[in-house]
Amino acid sequence: MSEALHPETVLRTLDLTPRRDQAMKPAELIQITGHQSLSLSDRRTITLLWHNAHQQGVAEGKDYTIELDDLKSDSHKGYEMIEESITALMRTILVVKLPDGRTRRVQFLGGNDLDDPDRHAGVLAYSFDKRLIEILEDSRIWGKIALPVLMAFSSKYSVSLYENLAQLSGLRKNVRDIPLEEFREMLGVEDGKYAAFGALNKHVIKPAMLEVNALAAFNVKILPYKTGKRVTHLKISWWNKSRDEMQSAFQELQRPKVGRKARINGTHEYVTDVYSSANRLARAARAAVDNDG
Repeated sequence: MSEALHPETVLRTLDLTPRRDQAMKPAELIQITGHQSLSLSDRRTITLLWHNAHQQGVAEGKDYTIELDDLKSDSHKGYEMIEESITALMRTILVVKLPDGRTRRVQFLGGNDLDDPDRHAGVLAYSFDKRLIEILEDSRIWGKIALPVLMAFSSKYSVSLYENLAQLSGLRKNVRDIPLEEFREMLGVEDGKYAAFGALNKHVIKPAMLEVNALAAFNVKILPYKTGKRVTHLKISWWNKSRDEMQSAFQELQRPKVGRKARINGTHEYVTDVYSSANRLARAARAAVDNDG
């Protein structure tokens, strides 16, 4: 998933000016490894902390500040989730292959100071590992992450799928064949969880597809492919929404989260399950035989 999005330019991610509600997130922070244990809040926080630092100017040895209220994804759950996410991100190891073949491992989040959560207008002061800054200073591949969309997702798998597709959405080629295990790693599915494809499809793929197709600026379709009797690959395709679809997505973002799952479950599903397709064909064939009889 590392094909350059902008081969015609030498612009670095840091040369870009992020908008208030749109993060320009480096591929190195999207294609992370070891993020299986990261929660929905943790995955959002990675993007929010990066975006805030990008706006303040990324530089080695620099501290960044962000108001705690800007990190709260749910006004009803208090500040304990922020502390949990900060601790989780300090434990997250980013693994990057360097051009000379070496492997570099760095913490995503370095040392930080957190105000008393009960303090009015509390602030988090944080930093990044200098070796991470060295990597990001040369980053030339990025994804445009719409923060209202990011904050609207209810699944951590939706966040990972959306950000990976946002990184690819500028490519002329809009289809990829991905080994199933690579897809699981891309979405950060826990080892051993949803081992059967049917369970993965039900609990990870379909819910993530529904949310991305309902809220993002692009649609995505996933088709499973078998080797023998086992699903071994997935074909992922994506395309920009039409004007009417964009309007529908914008309207959904303005609605309350309560009832969203029911609303988007009523939209067209872009993911196909080979098992249910086979069952439908079998039922249709039996019905045809019965009618002939």
